[in-house]
Amino acid sequence: MDINELLKSKKKVFLDGGTGSEIQRLGGTMGPAFSGLANVFSPEIVIKVHESHINAGCDMITTNTFGTARHCLEPSNLGDQTIKINIDTVKLARQAIKNSGKKIKIAGSMSTYLALAENEFRPDTKFVPSFTKEEKNYKEQAKVLKEEGVEVLILEMLLDIDHAKILLNAALETGLPVWVGLSCCISKFDETVVGRNFRAEKERSIIYDPLKYPDEPKFLPEDKIINFAEIINSLKSIGGDVYGIMHSWFIDTKEGMKVLKSNWNGPIMFYPEIHKFDTSTMQALITENEIEFVDKCSELIDDQVKIIGGCCGVTDKHLKSLITKFSKISNLY
Repeated sequence: MDINELLKSKKKVFLDGGTGSEIQRLGGTMGPAFSGLANVFSPEIVIKVHESHINAGCDMITTNTFGTARHCLEPSNLGDQTIKINIDTVKLARQAIKNSGKKIKIAGSMSTYLALAENEFRPDTKFVPSFTKEEKNYKEQAKVLKEEGVEVLILEMLLDIDHAKILLNAALETGLPVWVGLSCCISKFDETVVGRNFRAEKERSIIYDPLKYPDEPKFLPEDKIINFAEIINSLKSIGGDVYGIMHSWFIDTKEGMKVLKSNWNGPIMFYPEIHKFDTSTMQALITENEIEFVDKCSELIDDQVKIIGGCCGVTDKHLKSLITKFSKISNLY
């Protein structure tokens, strides 16, 4: 069954869990490109994470290419290996599928993530590309992912309009199905739903000592707080086959879903984050166990939500519990 047939059916499509966070948990190489360096220095861990998600029962795994656009690899002196790294990363996903003996689909992950400053949670200004360079880099990555045979491009953690538009246009040029993953939060300033922003979110995702980290964390250098409906409608006017909310807290997603459904009547995907990071211990704090994760997902999943998975903090155990529940429901149709 191809992607379009899957979306038209009554069945849910199960994505994988938190690929990057699982690579980190298992000791994979991390760096300015998030988990992208693990493809080079810890490939066996990348394969292991994919295998665990496949064995949990997902229908589709996502390539570990969230942070492998050229400008993300340049701080680690790997920019000139961008094409090879992206090719090899798809091969790691294929190897995991081969090892599992199962037939599942591969999605190519792309994002507007920018390489982080060393030991900080903000983009490294030395490696923030111009919009022209950013566009060129996204087109390069999208082309490689298509040529390597991914079946869909998933755009992850889109937070704004300017960077997101560049990424969306680059992905659409490939002719592949494009699923748009938005991240949101309820603004502590006025209770509206906005593109996810460290400065605006009520519950801190990063627990840190402001004396040690004097520069406030930020996702994008402009650090704009943008109305969520405005983001959706600006991107929707360009294209995309599926819109959804990912890498967002349950409480924020609940309100974000209302906004999304008011502005998008197509298929929706949903994969939440359950991961905080404590800089004093350099450890992740998982906010929901498997039962809590499934229960909270159940409150947000309806007929319009076609694609379900997990983001940071979601392990194969969380994923298996989720799939077990909703596979039983899907099989009733």
